[in-house]
Amino acid sequence: MAKAQGQNFLTVGRSGRRIQEFKQFRVHDDACGMKVGTDALLLGSWAGTTSTEAGQSVQRILDIGTGSGVLALMLAQRFPTALVDAVELEPEAAQQASENVAQSPFSNRIQVHQRAIQGWSKEADLIVCNPPFFHNHPKSQDRKRNLARHDDTLPLRVLFSTASACLHAQGSLDLVFPEDRAQEVAEEAQKHEFILHAKVELRATPGHEVIRSLWSWRKAETSEVLFKTWDLEAQAGQGKWSEAVASRLAPFVD
Repeated sequence: MAKAQGQNFLTVGRSGRRIQEFKQFRVHDDACGMKVGTDALLLGSWAGTTSTEAGQSVQRILDIGTGSGVLALMLAQRFPTALVDAVELEPEAAQQASENVAQSPFSNRIQVHQRAIQGWSKEADLIVCNPPFFHNHPKSQDRKRNLARHDDTLPLRVLFSTASACLHAQGSLDLVFPEDRAQEVAEEAQKHEFILHAKVELRATPGHEVIRSLWSWRKAETSEVLFKTWDLEAQAGQGKWSEAVASRLAPFVD
């Protein structure tokens, strides 16, 4: 998803030295197949909301496919007593995430693990994932980019089966996914007995179709599902976040 212009970010394309400046930390992502983008920012600013609104404590967080570590860092900032396990399969991305974490104020609470998520069993109160979601799409010549964007190594069934195995009974699995695969997400969640608690649909502007959604899945019953719609920009061409998005990102970027 394209990022609205005019934010406090350095954008240099897919190569070169990339440094993303946040209020409390910075993220280098030049070694990562997936760069810091709007999907990660919105998920990082929202994940865990259903737990906190229900009065539940978030003390253990699992970030599946951490990439540069941006989600782990955002969640460490939002949950100041939580311990975060950030798992990343690609070695260079895991190394860069480790370096980003080491230079942050949260280095004593985030641990980066260079490994596949299959077989992970440590319990978590909150599991987050900005997963690779291209399925049966043409691939590029860039191995790291393919790993970060195509779901060969992290299909939905693996994501939900892992979450089912290690999510605390009152915890939540929060992820971002394209809306055109919403039915697949719902069907896989149902197979693993997850219940939808909240969904935020994301549009570029009020006149556009929904292209991404933030999902919060839990094993616990819910009386109602919370639905919201966020527009990235209140009006096309303004070059700045809508009020709903800006308020969410205010603790992290100007």
